[in-house]
Order: sequence, then structure tokens, then C-alpha cells
Amino acid sequence: MKRFIRYLYEYEQGKRMRNVGFVKVEQDSGESTVHIHGKGLRLSGMESLKVSLFYRDGEQVLAAPQGDIAYMGPALNYRLRYTGEDTGRPENYDAVCGMLLESSGGRRFAAVWDETPIDVESIRPFDVNDVRVGGTQREPEEGEETVQMEEPEAAFEAALPPASETMEDGAPQMEGDMLAAGSPAMDMDDEEEPVCPWQVKKIQRREISMLPRCEWRLANNNFLMHGYYNYRHLVLLDDGRILKLGVPGIYHEKEAEIAGNMGFPEFIEAKRTKLSLAPEECDEEQPFGYWCRQVRRPPM
Repeated sequence: MKRFIRYLYEYEQGKRMRNVGFVKVEQDSGESTVHIHGKGLRLSGMESLKVSLFYRDGEQVLAAPQGDIAYMGPALNYRLRYTGEDTGRPENYDAVCGMLLESSGGRRFAAVWDETPIDVESIRPFDVNDVRVGGTQREPEEGEETVQMEEPEAAFEAALPPASETMEDGAPQMEGDMLAAGSPAMDMDDEEEPVCPWQVKKIQRREISMLPRCEWRLANNNFLMHGYYNYRHLVLLDDGRILKLGVPGIYHEKEAEIAGNMGFPEFIEAKRTKLSLAPEECDEEQPFGYWCRQVRRPPM
């Protein structure tokens, strides 16, 4: 395990201006964790921050988006976990050399692992629509709808639009016991042993490709990405009639409003799912659970 700390700076017109915090990085061969601590960012309340990992590719610097952080101020404390699959392609994992935060108002903050000067203005997004076939790279042909590849997950990632272009839909029309936006599914103060009516399965973000193609856009939902990168899993809940996709998170009123607006209006406490979770997959000190929405079933 490799551990190091780097300062977090604000950049203006490509130049490093002032220190606004630090990041603590823990790296091993399969997974890395970045603990982000910022203070004095001077952002307005509820302004979002887009977080990316960047790496050098020859003369250019490319960024792999990791989702958005809902900044509520005055301090920023965020934990980002990533693996090779989160960096665009697995081979990019060892090349990651820094982290970039971009506010919705255009402010930029970055930490560089090797302290080498970098022009943050020149960083461009890694293109998830680039497709590798037989060890080479090609652009999808005009009008091509489906990419035929050996790995279904690769076809899934290739078919997704870039995260920056994904339109977030509101709460869908739900059936059965789906509740209104922001409402907890169960009484948080119930003392009786909860009954679990669902079959619950932990999944990774790439496994959204198991669902019908119309659901694949959810992989770039900012709220889903935020929960996934914090807790490293999602869940599918199936009661035999309704299938739900769950994003891990903490219940509180502000989060409920955000979740509802992003299409995940129902909260189900983790203890009701009977899942066995590792410490890094949950929060034992907070009302931890899953923000859920109904999804279509995979084809038989």
C-alpha cells in the first residue's frame, strides 16, 4: 500500500493561486482511495463540484469523470474510491497523476501527485465512446447502433453518452409501494425486527448492462455515481413483482430532496435488506440505506 498527501490548490487561467486544503491518497495494485479535505473554497451554498481523475497521455492530459459532489459548505470532506474500470480503461489506472474539481460556476481546484506543473485549462475529458477492437482503437461508424465486442460490459460502456452530456430525468411514475419523492420507505424508529420482502443483490456499476438498454443511461446519473464511488456498490431489489435499483447513501432531508430530483425517490434502510456489508461499503454511525427507483426487468 502506497500512501501520500498532496496539497489542493485553486487554479485561475491555468496558474496555481492558493492552497484550499489537501488530499490523502492510498494506492495499491487494484484499488485507490482519495480523501479530499477542502476549506475556504468560497463557493456558494449547494454548488456542485465535478470530480475527475487525470493522467498524462503523451503531450495531452485526459480526465476520467468520477461524478459530482454536492457542496454544502463551509468545508469539503469527500472520499473517492476508484479501480481500473473507473479510469476509462484499466491500463489508465497506473497512469493517474492527479485529481481535478470543477465547480458549476467554473472554478477549478486540483491536486497533482508528482507535483509537476500542469495546465488545468488544457485538460480534456477521456472519450468513453472510443472503442477498442482487437487491440486497436477505432471510432464507431456513422449510424452504428450496437458495438459487437467480446465483453458485454465493454459494449455497454461504449454505448453510454459522456457523463457531461447525460440528461438527468426526474422521478419516474412508480407502481406499487414506491413512495413520493423524499419520503422514507419505512418508519426509521420502528423497533420490531424488519421483514425483508425482497431478494437483494449487490452489483457493480458496469452490471447495469444486465438491464434493458433503455436503463443504461442511469450509469451516468450523477446521484448514482456519487453513491457508487463513496460505497463501491449498488443493489438490485426484487420482490417478484417490482425490480428496483438502489444507490447507497445516508438519509437526511436535504439528501432526500436531491435524490428525488435525480430520480431516486424511495429510501430503504440497509438493515431491512439483510445484506452483509464490509466497513467501507456502509456507514454504521448514520442512517445508512439505499435510495431506490423502479427499473425494467432484464429480458428473459
